Order: sequence, then structure tokens, then C-alpha cells
Amino acid sequence: MHSIDRSSRASLLALALIASLLALAPPIAAQVKATDPRAATLVAAFEDKLNLEGLDVTNTFTLVQKKEGEADRVLRIQIFRRDASDTFTLLFQYPESEKGKGYWRSKDDLYLYLPTTREFVYRNRKDDVGGSDVRADLFGKTDTLGQYWASLAGSVKVATWECDIVRLDAKKLDVSYPVQKWYLRKTDGLPVKVENYSAGETLLRTSYYLDYKKISADKYIFTKLLAVDALEKGQKTYLTNDAISTEKIANYVFSKAFLEEKSR
Repeated sequence: MHSIDRSSRASLLALALIASLLALAPPIAAQVKATDPRAATLVAAFEDKLNLEGLDVTNTFTLVQKKEGEADRVLRIQIFRRDASDTFTLLFQYPESEKGKGYWRSKDDLYLYLPTTREFVYRNRKDDVGGSDVRADLFGKTDTLGQYWASLAGSVKVATWECDIVRLDAKKLDVSYPVQKWYLRKTDGLPVKVENYSAGETLLRTSYYLDYKKISADKYIFTKLLAVDALEKGQKTYLTNDAISTEKIANYVFSKAFLEEKSR
């Protein structure tokens, strides 16, 4: 029988120690976060105002991206939105280099249409629209409590608004950001500021909701937003939303065929 040398014994002891520590650790299920009912109530209240079920909405976003030492980059995108079916279509109108591109979302499925190759590329919520500081899930219906655990993180004054802070921790990988903090004004529950973090809680981006428009009874859409990149100094995207209409949209608009037709 071969004897075990000192190095091998040390390795075996180390493995035994790791195994014992793992045995003492709580099961993964026990480590899962829980949603605070008070935080859930705040989230449900603002989503009820910003999710536009019962309405078709057409509007135009103009995005102005600023970077230090570079000329401003301008994007114009027309959005067709139907939250009752959890779908939207985005159509790039400007500049010429982006014209004809578009996004089509149906529930959890998001596609980017590239007119140069006439193909649809499957994307996820982490997609930055046109390389800007704005992600695709900003434009449609949200399901925050289905994607995140929510907890209260205090209150603070943002500009002139007293705000509740709700922290969100991702339940799944397919989300825009693993950790978020939403600052909701106490007067009406609408977001004033949103901070987006990495899994290690490095601040990545901050968005400021500067203004809203009421488009029906207790339904709102933001009209001005500023997104600031926390990693790239001086980089920010200013977004304005105009030409807002709630007229009925043809079903055909919410299809891949519509994007193909508009790119010709």
C-alpha cells in the first residue's frame, strides 16, 4: 500500500474543510431574497400609471447623445406601443445611417431588424438602443415584480421632491441591470431618478425623469429623460418625447413584416 505524502495529506485536509463548510452553508433556496410588501405596493402603483393597458400609443423619441470631445449624436425613433398585448415596434427615422433599422418586441422576445442584410437578430433587455445610454425595455410595458425582488431602502429628497427609495435585486439573468434603485416621489409615486448597478453594485448609469404627460385617467408617459453614464466621464443621453397620439394602431404595425416594408 502506497503511503500518502505530506502534500497529498494537506490537499485532502483542505478538501475536507471545504466540504464541511459547504455542508454548514444554508441551502440556496434559503438565501433567495424576499419582496417587502410595502415596496411591492409602491412598485405596483407606479407601474399601474406607466404601463398603458387599454391604450395604443404612437410617439417620437429624439435622443441626443453627448460625449466629451465629440460632436453630439442625434437619433430619432418612432415608437408604436400596445401594452395590452405587451408589444412594441421601434422604427429609426434619423440619421440616414440608422434609417430603416428597427426593433420589434412581443412579450419577452425582442428582435433588431437590420435592413442592410434583411435579417432579424434576437436581442435581450440589455440592448442599448442605437448605441445610446437608453435600453430597449424603457419603451414598453414592464413587469418589475416578476423580474426583481423589491425592498425599501429609505427616503431622500431629490431636487424638490421627497422620495421613497425602492431597491430591486434581479430574480433572473435576462434583465437590464442586476441591481436598481428607484426614487419615487411621495406625492404621486412616479419615478424621479433611477440608479442602475452591476451585480457587484458598481454604479453604471443614472436616469432622471424630468417631466411627464398625463394621457388618460391616471396614465402617464414621460416626456423628458436624462441618462448619465457613470463609467464614461461626460457621456450622457438626453431624450425628449413628442408627437404623442393615442389613436388606434393597425395590428399589422406590430409585426416583422411592417419593419421589412418600411425599410424598402
